[in-house]
Amino acid sequence: MATPSASVFSAPTTRWHLLDTGLRLFETQGYPTVSVADIAAAAGQPLSEVYRHFGSKDDFVLGLYQRVHDALEAGVPDLPAGPLARRFQALLHTKLALLAPHYQLLRSQLATLLDADAPTGVLSPATENIRLRGLALCEIVVRGAADAPADDALIMQLAQTLYAVHWGVLGLRLLDRSAQGQATDQLLELLSTGLALTTPHLSTLLGPFLLGQISPVLAQFTHVAPAVDFEVARRVAKLVLRHRKTLRTGPDDPATVDEQSIALQLPKLQYYISQNLPIHLILPAFPAKSPNPHKVLGKLPDLGEEIALTFLQSLCDDIRQVYAPGARLSICADGRVFADLVQVSDADVSAYNEALKQQLQHLGTPDLDVLNLEDLLATNSFDEARAWIVARYGEPLDELKARVRDTDHHRALFNGIHRFVSEDGLALAPEKSKSRVKEESKEVAYEVIRRSNAWTRLLAQEFPHAVRLSIHPQHPHSDKIGLRITRAADDWLTPWHGVVLLRDNDYVLMKRYQAEESGAQLVAKDGHPSHFVASPNSSQTRPNY
Repeated sequence: MATPSASVFSAPTTRWHLLDTGLRLFETQGYPTVSVADIAAAAGQPLSEVYRHFGSKDDFVLGLYQRVHDALEAGVPDLPAGPLARRFQALLHTKLALLAPHYQLLRSQLATLLDADAPTGVLSPATENIRLRGLALCEIVVRGAADAPADDALIMQLAQTLYAVHWGVLGLRLLDRSAQGQATDQLLELLSTGLALTTPHLSTLLGPFLLGQISPVLAQFTHVAPAVDFEVARRVAKLVLRHRKTLRTGPDDPATVDEQSIALQLPKLQYYISQNLPIHLILPAFPAKSPNPHKVLGKLPDLGEEIALTFLQSLCDDIRQVYAPGARLSICADGRVFADLVQVSDADVSAYNEALKQQLQHLGTPDLDVLNLEDLLATNSFDEARAWIVARYGEPLDELKARVRDTDHHRALFNGIHRFVSEDGLALAPEKSKSRVKEESKEVAYEVIRRSNAWTRLLAQEFPHAVRLSIHPQHPHSDKIGLRITRAADDWLTPWHGVVLLRDNDYVLMKRYQAEESGAQLVAKDGHPSHFVASPNSSQTRPNY
């Protein structure tokens, strides 16, 4: 892929650009000497634009904290299985690696970091939500361990203790002058050895007694257990998770909503609830219709999109029933990101998006909005914008392929993407053999996933506090919630890859050729094909919900 030119963006106003610029200046020139005006000048932006994203210089440091936790939460499904010692060590190694490029900044701010009254202090009121996210990560580490205690109170006390311990390790790393942090690595090994020896005995009488004494003291000293009532956040999380779809990688029931699934979402929800703000949900979805005529009715939204949009509005309405400010959901249309890969023109993406917005107006969905790549990046070339996203946020293909090869849930995601890319490839190139198309589709599927991940990272920078949804099935403990927006015969099927078949007592989303083979009747709306209606004698295979 070609490297994008420097002129591709006429006005790079996104939050990522400003944050990167600010952190770079802090590292090279020193935090005290850099002003917000300096950041604006270095970023080539007016001061007003900087203040639209960051209220003060301190917010750039808070942005770093958020960025680190975004990455940690995204890596939760990849935490190693096994004992607690191994999982906790992996979490700490990852966090240290994420902070490594910023050690100079953090060392210069060490006194401020330890000041509980400073806005950027790690124990200050302004960083409470970051601490809640860190606590949630430690809770997940404990709950997912093979040797985790069975008692829920003990799990929370252990998570709080490990969270306090983790701060000690991070502080020592900033003071560590040994070659490449070897002293800190040795400390981590000692901690892991100690955890491995003590964890199996935590459920004995002595374990609960000690943790019961230690945890409250640490909580008061480090403020790692703020008096937060998660009741409303928990109700909202359960409401959303009720509609989720998860990757199936083994015999266990992935639909079960466990405490690990809930814990990761609570701090994000609490961020809005604590301020009495509408909860912001973001959903990368609604790209454009598949170019495969065997799957869809045409290039424009139809009844499938109407049903999906109505469901999303109803989800916001349901949230309002348990939380008065409700929610707003941004559809982050990703058609621009993948258009060239899936053989859809940018003109078709534009037509689809315009019709989608008209549907929103017609349906009356006050809590939904749509944004596209061009709403985030001012560009005069979609090809160069796509190349820029990959260059800035994409990962090396070798790393992606290694994850797919070595990890069940990454492989399951790849197989799902590969399947529909292959189906479309066969329809669009019937002269090619099935084996050739499947082989060629592998590289396309990898690139689809790489761009999807890059788009996700860009959105995380733009909307750092938002609750992230996905149209695809996700790992049960992913930071993204795979959302079921229609009744479909296949967890991977979406309105832009299928058609709606209305039946006597329900409807189902399926591929166009399946509806036609059943003898269903095509129905038009406003002069455009809309959906199918099952004939009395058609086969009515039930979907797997």
